[in-house]
Amino acid sequence: MTKEVWEIWLENEERKERDFQKYLKNKKIKIETETKDLVQGHLNKADHNLKFVKSTLELKDFNDWAIVSAYYSIYHASLALCALNGYSTKDHLATLLILIRDFYDNGLDKEDIEIVNRLTLKKEEVLYYTESKNQRSKASYSTNVVFDSNEAEDLQKKAINFVNKVKEIIDSISF
Repeated sequence: MTKEVWEIWLENEERKERDFQKYLKNKKIKIETETKDLVQGHLNKADHNLKFVKSTLELKDFNDWAIVSAYYSIYHASLALCALNGYSTKDHLATLLILIRDFYDNGLDKEDIEIVNRLTLKKEEVLYYTESKNQRSKASYSTNVVFDSNEAEDLQKKAINFVNKVKEIIDSISF
C-alpha cells in the first residue's frame, strides 16, 4: 500500500523540509506578521462552526451539513496553529505540512493529523453528495449515502476534542 505524502512527512525530516520550502516558494504557505488577531479569528470561527454543528444535529435532518461544519471547525483550529507560528495557507496539504512540521509530537499526535486528513475527505464526499442531490442527478451518481446521526455526532466529538487541544497548545505558548 502506497503511503500518502503526509505519512511520509511524519517519518522523513528531509522530505518534510524540502516540501515546506517548495510550498513557501510556490506561495501555498505564506509568512504572516500580524498573527495574534489571525489566531483569535480562526479560534472564534472554529467555535462558531462547533455551535452550528450542535444546532444542526438537533434538527436531525441535516447530518451532512453537521459533518461539513465539523470539518470547518477543525480546519479553522488548524489554521490558528499555522498562524501561531507565523503562517497562513488555503491548501489542505500545506496545512497538514505545517501541523506535522511544527506541532507533531509537540502537542499533536498521529491520530490528530489523521483526523484532519480524514475529515477533509469526508467533507469532500458530503459536498459531492449534496451537490449531486441539488442537481437532481440521482441516476448519474452512485453516492446515495445517507449520513447518519451517529457518524455526525462522532465527528462532532472529534472536532470538539481537536479544537480544545489546539486551544491548550495556544494557551501554553505565550505570544
